[in-house]
Amino acid sequence: MEFSNPGSMRRFQTGFELPGHGALRWACPALGRRLHHRCQSQTKSDGYLTCPMVIETAEILTKVETVPTPFWSSFAGSVGGLWLGHRAVYAPFSGEPEPIAMDGKKKVYYLSQCCVEERKLSDEGVDCIVRHEARATQKAVLEEQMRDAGKLEFSRMRDDSNEWEVDTIEQDQDGLFIFDGGSYSRGPLALCEDYLLQDDEDEEEGYTPTERVHVIENCLQWNGEERVRISVSFAAELIEPENGGPDPELDISLLRVAVNRETWEGVPGQYTSSSQSESDEKSKKDSGETRIPQDEMQGFWNVFEVHVSRVEDVDIKTGHLVTMPIYSSQEFQKVYQPGNMFEGPACALDGGTLWLPHRVVLQVSVPAASEDTGLEISMLWSPGKGKFLNMTRSYSTLGTFKECICSTGLKKS
Repeated sequence: MEFSNPGSMRRFQTGFELPGHGALRWACPALGRRLHHRCQSQTKSDGYLTCPMVIETAEILTKVETVPTPFWSSFAGSVGGLWLGHRAVYAPFSGEPEPIAMDGKKKVYYLSQCCVEERKLSDEGVDCIVRHEARATQKAVLEEQMRDAGKLEFSRMRDDSNEWEVDTIEQDQDGLFIFDGGSYSRGPLALCEDYLLQDDEDEEEGYTPTERVHVIENCLQWNGEERVRISVSFAAELIEPENGGPDPELDISLLRVAVNRETWEGVPGQYTSSSQSESDEKSKKDSGETRIPQDEMQGFWNVFEVHVSRVEDVDIKTGHLVTMPIYSSQEFQKVYQPGNMFEGPACALDGGTLWLPHRVVLQVSVPAASEDTGLEISMLWSPGKGKFLNMTRSYSTLGTFKECICSTGLKKS
């Protein structure tokens, strides 16, 4: 269906399937590089949507150091196993939970979830992580699905015709960046395609809008036994600048935010329902109702960052020119200042911050000090007071990938 808000000249859609992901698309470009503010006057966010956090470097604690590329085998060992948790989706213009399923006539706002990840070789000989996922509106129903799948050792099953969702993470996959400890980020390397209008000699050159839908998934893993997987669906396109300048503007529309909060329950074949205590299940539900207080983020933090960028180099095995990831690290002391309430188009031009359950923070912003960075998408998770993990992907003003940063923060007492 379609609808348009008063005062908006552009219509947008909601309630259709997002291709390839089987998820509802709720489009509201409340955040991004060039932003429309058609939902601001009508949506109450209860303080869950604010202007971007201001993050400033107070002191550089270490020099930049080149670090080794993480081993794929170590990464596979960190993520492999059986993960149990919950999944929920949130509106990008308010941070409020959205219905994710129906249980009879009752709307369901979170699902119990089982995720099994195993390392294997594909039929083409590619080393990969194969993920099987099952979800249900009730924990008892989920455990029944798990029992039906036997020992949950899918790599040993000849018949893979069960109803579990299957996803594959391949080694050296384009747009995938892995880090020590099991955290990773995967997403597009190019957000847009631009086409110059040169066919008509009487028409000035310009850019034809070419909207593309993407998904960025960041996994933040803590101590090997807890993690969140945050997925952001969004549309991106290059559009003609309103000021008549020569360069196009990057336009971003957030569609949906999904959060998976999971704990590691061991290797496949060893899990039983009795192995998970009632306190573990209660802590997961409590996590789904807890948002990090904004004043908890305010102040000085010691932040250790691992940067990864892509450079061209010669493959020593083939002699061909290839693009390779280069990792480096640096430590800072930074000052975090949460933004004010999201009010008016002036705030929207710089992006925004969503304060979500499970102590997750999503920020989409435009770096003020950078001339060639057009967009930063950051996903932060605080597993406990005074500590956080954060994953940031940055793109140029034309939507090409620049770098990915995985950081760990400890609050300075």
